[in-house]
Order: sequence, then C-alpha cells, then structure tokens
Amino acid sequence: MEEHFILDKKDFVPIGNGYSLKPNAEKTIVRLRYNGHIVSDHKLIPQIEKRLFVVDLVENKGVTKTKLAAALSMSRQSIDNWVSAYRTHGSTGLINNTKDSWKKNPKRFTGNKARQLESQRKENKLAIEKQQIAINFEQETVVEEKHCGSANELYAYEHDYHENRYAGSLLYLSVLIGSYDFLKQLSVSINKYLWIPLLFVMMHINKIASVEQLKTVFKDDFGQLMGIKRLPNLVDVRENIRSLAQLKLSDKSSGQFFKLQVIKGVVSIWRLFLDGHFVPYSGKEKVHKAHSTQRDLMMPGQTEFFSHDSKGKIVYFDIREGQGNMLESFKKISNLGKNYNAGTPPLIVVDRELWGVDKFISLSGHRFVTWEKNSNKESLRSLPDESFEHSITVGKKSYTLFEVKKTYKNNKGASIDLRRIIARNIKTGETFAIVTNDELEGATIIADSMLNRWGNSENGFKHLGTRTNMHYNPAWEISEESHKQEVPNPEHKAIKQKESALKTSLARILKQLGKKEITLRKDGTPRKSIIRQRLIQHKEQLEKELKQIKEKLSACAPYINLKQTGNQTFKVIDKEGKTWWNIAQMIFWNSRKILASELYNFLSDERDLLPLLDAITSSRGWIKNTKDTMIVRIEPLETPRFKSAQIQLCRYLNGKETMLPNGKLLQYDVATDPYSVQK
Repeated sequence: MEEHFILDKKDFVPIGNGYSLKPNAEKTIVRLRYNGHIVSDHKLIPQIEKRLFVVDLVENKGVTKTKLAAALSMSRQSIDNWVSAYRTHGSTGLINNTKDSWKKNPKRFTGNKARQLESQRKENKLAIEKQQIAINFEQETVVEEKHCGSANELYAYEHDYHENRYAGSLLYLSVLIGSYDFLKQLSVSINKYLWIPLLFVMMHINKIASVEQLKTVFKDDFGQLMGIKRLPNLVDVRENIRSLAQLKLSDKSSGQFFKLQVIKGVVSIWRLFLDGHFVPYSGKEKVHKAHSTQRDLMMPGQTEFFSHDSKGKIVYFDIREGQGNMLESFKKISNLGKNYNAGTPPLIVVDRELWGVDKFISLSGHRFVTWEKNSNKESLRSLPDESFEHSITVGKKSYTLFEVKKTYKNNKGASIDLRRIIARNIKTGETFAIVTNDELEGATIIADSMLNRWGNSENGFKHLGTRTNMHYNPAWEISEESHKQEVPNPEHKAIKQKESALKTSLARILKQLGKKEITLRKDGTPRKSIIRQRLIQHKEQLEKELKQIKEKLSACAPYINLKQTGNQTFKVIDKEGKTWWNIAQMIFWNSRKILASELYNFLSDERDLLPLLDAITSSRGWIKNTKDTMIVRIEPLETPRFKSAQIQLCRYLNGKETMLPNGKLLQYDVATDPYSVQK
C-alpha cells in the first residue's frame, strides 16, 4: 500500500500513548506509527474495518478518544458508541443492520446507537426492578412478648386527666410505635434503660439541646411523656446515660433501626445522598483533628457521615474518628442497602470529596454520582447548544443535558471509563459536568440526583442543624488510645524542605547558565569565562548535595509512631453516647417528616406546614390513663383553619388505632378543657 502515501514522516497526527496516524489523500487507508516507527497500514473501507480498527486502538492501545476522533474527522460520541457496543456484544455489535442480516444476527444495532445503548440501560434497570426484595419481613420485625417487660411498664399507671405542658409532644408517640415499634424493639436489648432513648427523642421534639437544660423542665410533666411518674434528677439521668453507654449496644441498635426503616417503608434506599459533618471537641485531651468547613481549618473532633434519601429522611449515619474516611462509609451504606434490594446497591450521590481515579476503581460493584473535579470551564462553555439532547427542571431552574464517555487517568497510569453528563443552565448559560459509573439510570436521573441535593438545597445538615443540636454528646468518655498514632516525621519534613531549597537554587543556576552562552575565538575554540566556570562549579556542587539529600530522604520514614517518641498519644472520643443521641435524632427527624406529610392533607398552604406542626406538637393539654386507653387532649389553636387541621390530624392518628406495648389504645383529642367533648 506504499503508493498511497508520501514516504516522509511528516503530517502524522498524535493520538496519545505514543501513537500517531496519517490517512492517505482519499482517507480510505490510514498508517499507524508508534514511537517514531511505522507499525502497520489499515483499511477504513468497508465501515466495519474502520470500527474494528478504532475499537482496537481504544481498548488495546490506550489512545486518547478525543485525539483519535479529530485525526479521523469523526465525532467522539461515535467512538463511545462503538466501544460500548463492542463491550456488550463483541465484534458483531459493530455491524450495521440489513433486512437479511437482522434475522441472522438480532444483536446488531440499528439507527442511533446512543439511543439504543440508553434503551438497553433502561431494560437492565427494569429487569432488576422486577426482582423481588429478598426480606423476611416477619422475622425481621417481630419482637417476642417475653422481651417486652420494660416496654410494658411504661405508661402503665392509671390516673385521671393531668394537665401537661408538653402534651402535644405525644403525637410523635403514634409514629414511634406505628412506624418503628420503638419501645418493643429497644426493650429486647437495653431493658431498664429503655426510657433514655425515649428521653432523647422527647428532648429533640421540645428543642432541649442538652441534658443540662433538663433542670429547667417540669419533671412531672416531662416524665409523663416517657410513661414514668417523674423525671429523675439530673445526677440520676447522667448516671443512667453512662450505664447505657457502657452496654456498648449503640451500633447494634443503629443497624436494627436501619433495617426497620427499610422494611416498614419509612425511607427509600434506591438513591442516597452521602455527606460528612464535623463535630468539634473542645476538651483538654489530645484527639485527632478534622476539617471544619465553617472555620476552614483543622480542629480536634469527629466526623459524622449521614446518608439521606430523596425526601431528606436520614437512612443511616456513621461516626468516625478525626477526619474519617468517606470511602469506608460509602461502602458500608452501599453494602447495607444492597442486602435489602436483591443485591442491587443504591445509587449514592456524593460531593467532590470522593474524587480520585483510585477511589473510583475501588468502588467497582457500587454505584456513585459526583461532580467532575478540575473541569475545563472554557471547553464546557464552548460546547454548541445543539449537542444537548435532554432537558430537566430542578426546583425553578431548567437545564439541558449532553452525555459522553470519558477516560480518567492518574499519575500512576491507572484509568477508568465513566459516564460524563454535561449540564447547562438555560437561563445563565453556566455549564458543568457530572460523572457516574452507573449503567442503570439515564442521563436525566443522574443529573436530577446531583442537582436535587447540591443544586437545589445544599444538604440535610442545613435543615437538621437548625432544628436539633447535632454537636451534642450526652456521655463524653475519652480513655482509650487511638489505633492511629502515626504523625508526619519532622525530620522527614526538614529534609524535604532542604531538597526543595536545593532544587530552587539549582534551577536558578541553570537559568543563569542559559544566559551565559559559550563564545568562540576566531579559530573556533571556546573562550574562557570565569563567571560561567563558577556557575558550573556551583551547579555541580548543588547536584552533589541534592543527590545526598535524596539518599537521606529515602532512608527517612515520612511518618513516625508517637509511642516510639514518648510524646502524648492520641485518644479516642467514645461514640456510644453520641450514637444514642443520633439514633433519637434520626427517629425524631424522620417521624417529623411523616407527621408533616400527614398534616399536609388537611392544610391549604405548604408554607404553613412545619410551623403549624411545631405549634401543634408544642401545645399544652391534658393526659388521662385508664385501664385500656391513654387519652391525650391538647388545646386548640386560635386560627380557625389551623384548628381545623389540628383536629383532622388527631382524628387521622386515631384512625390508625395505635396500641401501646401494654395493650392500651392511644387516642388524641382537641378541646379547651379536659372534660368537654369535641364534635
């Protein structure tokens, strides 16, 4: 095929990884060169030859798709389609369809391959959705009566109407029992300390931020909320909290309520939003530091990772020492979720903290969505509007979408192919990229997932933190040493600084030498230059010192263990008390959303929803306990439409016929005094 090419080596177009191409004038044959040497010639006609050639370059030779597309005067999207078709169906997927060939090979693609690949993803998703969730509901949720002794003791004593300043809080009790079976589930493990988690829930409901603030409450009234005659004094409360923490059962209970939420449909696990939250520590002990986004500095403390569902309900949380490891939390919640979805992991949306090729590769078998980091904004803005094929509206903002495949590489040569969804704000023109490894959802769902959390409302902490005390730990305990005692070696750091200074000096000398060019005599011999000779001697001296420094650096460990130095070691903040506080916070938050959705049915304006719910559940009232019924009567609100919604909510909860663990029927009513009848 030599006659098709001019024999010089000019006009070869680089396509990455040492390869370059040069098509002939008719563009029917292309010559491939590797590291300056001709490798082979390839035909581009018929079309199947071109497709096989392109796929081989991408899959086996690691060339850059964008450069290859430019060299062959074709679109990057076509290359992505061919590679995807080849990975799915082999070489037969690259053959165009004809009337006769379709019957012989039904796997061949027709029409726009991008649309067909998208259709195939939908088929995969539907096939998975048709699988039944493998959960034994009965065994997971039933609590045997023999374990319910402590739960049966609550709300047991009988009395006539007692005025209670916190009576409205007991509307949450219907949800705690109906959606969580809260009392029975905990009575199995923590027995006589059952009232402590219930106390924490009631504290969240009534905006009591710490145990110390309990000294301001009315102990008889607050005790009634937990089914006991009187709230113990502050010393006894603290002692019981410490005793509960010593049982070391918080992680088990946290996992237990994760299962209950999924089984009973309180939360959704098909898509989760994961983010971290810093919990500061201001004590005297030496603990690991984490980054505080509010102050933008490293501070002693812990990191909490919360996962929320699409409705903002807390699905699971994880407390970790110091900075924590989001990758570990990601895998933990992903593995937990797929156990309750026939082996399909949830689609998890994360911020840029998870960015990195190594991290992406380690998430094989999991599904993630995140922002693209270090995007070329100019390149994104220059994309023509015609390229954007889909549209989506999130909140009041409208976007158009364009999807491609992209290979991401790191400095070590590792790479991964990810879907890249480019979104453009129709009004402002702002263009950004979202990446995912998911093959089940379409571009619109992927973009909606990213924009619903960080494009519409930053995250759940923004709202959760304004309603509850997320930083509080009711049982501080710091006694155990951390397993992580390694710190940066100061000697290694000092050597590294010397190395950096030598490199700077050497670069300066080389720059000066470049300016002092060698001059020649008339006979062609170089002239002597004292300044240049000194620079050369200085350069040689610096190179010698740099070599010695590098030898020292290689022999010096970058990290040292504090135990070997005799310095004060890191300690661990015990997370038992904090975990119990978070369990109560999670259950309160999700119960509040359940009550809000039920109240919404009786309210005309959504803006009044949460303020009205808080007004109802903070109402005064009266509580009556008989042999077979517990009646909570709350004072009516003054505004007629709010009062109507209040009455309808109570009637709705009564219709559920919630039963306390001791067999009493829980009923609600609205009236101006304990003995009048509401019609």
